[in-house]
Amino acid sequence: MVPEIVRGKEYGPKVDVWSLGITASEMLNGSPPYYDKDPDVVIDLIATNRKPNIKYTDYLSSVFKDFLDRCVEFDEDKRYSASELLKHPFMDLAEEWKLYKPLIVTAAKCVEEIINRSEPAEPHWAIC
Repeated sequence: MVPEIVRGKEYGPKVDVWSLGITASEMLNGSPPYYDKDPDVVIDLIATNRKPNIKYTDYLSSVFKDFLDRCVEFDEDKRYSASELLKHPFMDLAEEWKLYKPLIVTAAKCVEEIINRSEPAEPHWAIC
């Protein structure tokens, strides 16, 4: 949850920027921040903590670390907007969309194959 929502403040589109940063953090850490804590404790941590702990940052480029920091900035006024994020140097590293189409098509075929199986499947990462 975004700090401003937990604190009962009004919020705007920057909540989605926070969510992007948290999602990237979850992908990196393998779990959401504070996943091992009691839900009531989590609410308090979100409301009072400055930023969630993101593990494995030693493995990240400085430009990606900065991108994440801009996303999970506790102060909504200082947090980047979507427009500002699109101008961030990390976005200059993005490949063109058309390069990803073959990967997406292949992934979609794998998902369809898994869904259409009648017997229990191996973990999805072991099939494709």
